[in-house]
Amino acid sequence: MSFLTSRVSAISSYFAERLAFGLPEQVGTPREEALFIIDGVGGFQFAPLLVRRALRQIGSPLCTVWFDWQYGLTGEIWTDLMWLRRNRVMGAKLARKLLAFRRANPGVRIHVLAVSGGAGIAVFALESLRGRPIVDTLVLTCPALSPEYDLAPALRTANRCYALVSEKDKFILGLGTTLFGTTDRRFCSAAGRVGFRLPRNLSHDDRSEYEKLNEILWTPELRRDGHAGGHVSWSSVRFVGKHLLPLLRGEPLLPTRKLSL
Repeated sequence: MSFLTSRVSAISSYFAERLAFGLPEQVGTPREEALFIIDGVGGFQFAPLLVRRALRQIGSPLCTVWFDWQYGLTGEIWTDLMWLRRNRVMGAKLARKLLAFRRANPGVRIHVLAVSGGAGIAVFALESLRGRPIVDTLVLTCPALSPEYDLAPALRTANRCYALVSEKDKFILGLGTTLFGTTDRRFCSAAGRVGFRLPRNLSHDDRSEYEKLNEILWTPELRRDGHAGGHVSWSSVRFVGKHLLPLLRGEPLLPTRKLSL
């Protein structure tokens, strides 16, 4: 029942936000910090709309920027998931946007929130930055990447990284990515369900980058915050309103887990 309730709540909030405010590329003025939001496959844009609704409800002035990377008509999930070459091109495009934003707003801290398949786009973008320290906080929510994907090149460009992981995400990040593949084209349960693992044969410097990665595991207690453990339930206005800003400050209210190095 909590799964159904959270989904109904998310959908109603999604339509309320879209009807009232639309989906502009940028909302707010970048003064101290800004959040780039990259949604998952299919182009539904749940993440930017629900995050903006939560920020509005708590009275946050945080500037948000929506990055549109999906292909074709809304709902065309397979192309977004499977077209690796295009996704790397879109990652490079996002990297250019981040650099342009940094040049235009040199004193503003930049955060990136990426969801499911969008986590792949964000990681590809940060890899394209080639170690330039651009991002303050990277948040990977239910990332549809393979568990052993090498995050070290992306982590070099960020001060910290959080990954939201839920073992209850069995349908999309378990069965779905096993049958149809992850964003990096591996056929297995995704990191958003089982967590990340250290790739083999990492150099000492690359292993040290993983110190920046903190995983937040779903627990039943999070139902009180509106997160029932499913693929989209993290996006409840209640969960985002309570937990997003502390994450961006590097002060999570939830327990975190580091990989064993």
